[in-house]
Amino acid sequence: MKIEKVFGYQVLDSRGQPTVAAAISLDDGTTHTARVPSGASTGKHEAMELRDENLPSANRFYGGKSLTQAVANINSLIAPTLLGRSISLADVDAQLVNLDPSENHMTLGANTTLAVSLAAAIAQAHSQSESLARFFNGVGDLEIPMPMVNILSGGAHAGRTLDIQDVLIVPTGATSFTESLSWIVAIREAAARIGATEDKVTHLIADEGGLGIAFPSVADACDFVVKVISSVGLNPGSGVSIALDIASTQFFDGSTYNLRTEGLSLTSTDFVQYINRLVNSQPIVSIEDPFAEDDWGAWQEFMLIAPEKLQVLGDDLLTTNLGRLNRAIADNSANAILIKANQNGLVTSTLNVLRQARANNFNTVVSARSGETEDSWLADLATGWRAGQIKVGSTHGAERTAKWNRLLELEATEPSTFSKPFS
Repeated sequence: MKIEKVFGYQVLDSRGQPTVAAAISLDDGTTHTARVPSGASTGKHEAMELRDENLPSANRFYGGKSLTQAVANINSLIAPTLLGRSISLADVDAQLVNLDPSENHMTLGANTTLAVSLAAAIAQAHSQSESLARFFNGVGDLEIPMPMVNILSGGAHAGRTLDIQDVLIVPTGATSFTESLSWIVAIREAAARIGATEDKVTHLIADEGGLGIAFPSVADACDFVVKVISSVGLNPGSGVSIALDIASTQFFDGSTYNLRTEGLSLTSTDFVQYINRLVNSQPIVSIEDPFAEDDWGAWQEFMLIAPEKLQVLGDDLLTTNLGRLNRAIADNSANAILIKANQNGLVTSTLNVLRQARANNFNTVVSARSGETEDSWLADLATGWRAGQIKVGSTHGAERTAKWNRLLELEATEPSTFSKPFS
């Protein structure tokens, strides 16, 4: 099938901010659309979003975040190079690189390139009469990823109710995705109910659907989640474990980690010990960005003493960037990577990062962003890429449930297995 039309336009994400949509129409009369997410807590090494900011074309009501330039890049620069070509994700991505060979997609914008790249993947899957998950997976059972789900949120997602960004749960003992999601829903609702009875709930729902509840320390927040897990009849640790997203770059000033709610200012070495005590005293199986994005020494120091089975997950550290991943592999700075397509800017090169990680025994977690859309392609990518884990947010908000519901659909309608990365 050949490409008949490519067009871009501006839509809103889950935070009410503009984001980019791209659509590719094929000569069979079908149109395939992708909308891209946007992050609030972004690493400085991520691929570059293109927004209008101070350009004359900026819509003042969007506070400089409008996307007229990004949309124009799709309609005026990208579309003419793709019209009449056979639909092929690899070919589309190659054309995008030809138009913008810069490392971080600074010319076209990573939000621009990713929207077109995703639309091309969806269109090619259609041309082969396959779902996006099946297109990437090929023959054989699909592998439904283990979910990692927000219960408590702080940091940039929830007005600093916690110094860290999220306390999450991982249903490690579940035997299917369907079962795991039922456990998650029960825990999320129990957390809201118990928090209210203890006068803890601030009634703030964070960007990704977690509860914004203030606690005096990270350990106290973990204790609360452990209590909630037990309250629904599940076993903390063996049934449902905890994951933390520290997002420590946000409170690192270049020399010290400043935990405002705990009144602590810690050197890198002291913060390594703080994190080590935390993971050894709680049923924690995964810890994300425990140290700042360029504090490589702290990452290496921690890896020498971290519990053997702990997942040490790089997000701001690695930014779905092949060069930074290769450094982490060589330096033993982490053992897992968060995969965010909009940190990278192209579907094919994002997949290359995931494959390199898996080839070097890194766990991979395909992740949504705080500013999401109602699209469900993320669930298909995590499944088709056999990532093993997926991180979407909580169970509130249609932009979150769209991904969970797609995974339920895949498990119900396709031959599949359920990933157990922590077995």
